[in-house]
Amino acid sequence: MAASKAGADSGRRALELLFAFTEQRPVASVRQLAEDLGIPVPTAHRYVALLRDMGLIEERERGQYHLTMRVAALSRAARQATPLVHIAEPYMRELSEQIEETVLLVRMVHGLPVCIHRVETLRPFRLSFETGQNMPPLRGASVRLLIGSLPETERERYVDQALATGTPPPVHGRETFLDEIRRAVEQGWDVSQEEIDEGVWAASAPIKEGTLTRAALSAPCPAFRLDDARRAAVLDQVRKAADRISQALTS
Repeated sequence: MAASKAGADSGRRALELLFAFTEQRPVASVRQLAEDLGIPVPTAHRYVALLRDMGLIEERERGQYHLTMRVAALSRAARQATPLVHIAEPYMRELSEQIEETVLLVRMVHGLPVCIHRVETLRPFRLSFETGQNMPPLRGASVRLLIGSLPETERERYVDQALATGTPPPVHGRETFLDEIRRAVEQGWDVSQEEIDEGVWAASAPIKEGTLTRAALSAPCPAFRLDDARRAAVLDQVRKAADRISQALTS
C-alpha cells in the first residue's frame, strides 16, 4: 500500500512538473522546475528524465527543457473530446473580433473553476492563468455565475470548503460574496473589477444547456481601455454570445 501511494505521489509530481511550462515561460532549467515545485534538484532531475523518456519534454542547449509536439497532440485530442469547446469556438472568435479583447470559456472541473479554452485578441495582455489551469475559487464574475448554478446550501458549503483550504478569500468577505452570487444569478450576468488580476475588468455570462449552467463566457479587458460606454458594449456582446452558444448547445 505504501509503495502504491509513493508511486501515485511521484506520478502527480511529474505531471505538476509538466504543467510548470507555460506560454509565458515555455523553456525552463531543472533548477527552475525544482523551485516551482518546491522539491530538491535531484528529484526534479528524476522527473525530467521520466518525462523525457516518454517523449513529453526534450532538452535544448545549456540544460534548458521544453515541451514536445507530443504534448500539443494531447491538447488537440482533449479539444476533440470536448464538444462544448467546439460548439463555443466560432462564437468566441466572433466575439473576440467584435470587442477586440481576449475571450475565455470557464467551467467547473472536479469542483474547481478552470479556464478550458481561450481565444486571444490581436492585442493580448498577460493574465495570471493559462488554459487548463485552475482559477481562484472565490474570485471573479465567472466563478460567481458557476457557483450560482448550485443550490443555496451547496453554494455555502463550496465557499466554506474553499476557505478551509486557505484559498484567497472573496474580496468583500463571505456574506457579501454570497449576496453577489445571488445577484449574478438573478440578473443573468456579472462583472468584476481587479478581483484576479490588477488592472483588469471582466464581463461574464452563463452558458446554459436547458436550465443547467454548463460554463461561463468571460471577456477580461484592461481597465485603461474602458469607459462606461465601452463596458456596457462589452457586457452586451458577451451576453449575446453566451445566449447564442446556449442555443447551439440545445439545438
